[in-house]
Amino acid sequence: MSAYSLSKYLGMVEDDNNCKECERYESCFAKQTYWNGRFVWLDEFMLVSFLKVRHQCRYYQKESMKWRIVYLSFSCILMTVLFWSKGISGATYILCVATAMLLMLSVVDWNTEFIPMECNIGIFLCGLMQLFADFSNWVEYAIGLIAVSGFLLLVNWVATPILRKKYEGEREIDQVVGYGDIKLMAATGLLLGWKLNFLALGLGCVIGSIIHITLMRIKGSDKQFALGPYLSLGVFITMICGEQLISWYLNVMGVVPMN
Repeated sequence: MSAYSLSKYLGMVEDDNNCKECERYESCFAKQTYWNGRFVWLDEFMLVSFLKVRHQCRYYQKESMKWRIVYLSFSCILMTVLFWSKGISGATYILCVATAMLLMLSVVDWNTEFIPMECNIGIFLCGLMQLFADFSNWVEYAIGLIAVSGFLLLVNWVATPILRKKYEGEREIDQVVGYGDIKLMAATGLLLGWKLNFLALGLGCVIGSIIHITLMRIKGSDKQFALGPYLSLGVFITMICGEQLISWYLNVMGVVPMN
């Protein structure tokens, strides 16, 4: 199973055109969870339905060996960078697992604008392990769980109705900030702590703005874009050198770092 295969599967389920021609359409587990609402709690757990139906689905597309090698190679590069920057320790292994989740959700979100709940749960569990490993600083991690995610939730609640009213009749506005992104930043907040998580948010938004504006100019991309990959990149950069970046910024601003 790879993120690419999961992306193709999600696109198929959301499109629904091919699925209606399938003889298993009425009884398909994926369609029951996604469309019929029989298992509402599974709506965002698409990895579960993917693993359940992929061998029976005639529209399932297995990725080529080339993309498997590319994905595996990129994963190895990210892990190598982590071990090079953080050293070999239990905390580094936790960050490696979280990085694997970030890479998977980035590929899926880039292709489908959907973040699998399983990835956020995986990062959340890594955050719990980090919390217990550094329990003396538990307040920072507890605040991290709600600080950035709460800020994004507030932005979403305020900005979404305003934009919907502004663009009413012109284009459909779903959410300014996706709930998957909000849950992602809650999980990474537990993993990194509130200070580093705000840094990750800032890096992700700046990088995302630069890259997407460039793509809009070159390719004419839509104004709406998947934020998850950029947030994930911000989180990864913060994992590697977040403390150094914060110290550098405080020194530039002439502020004495707080212990």
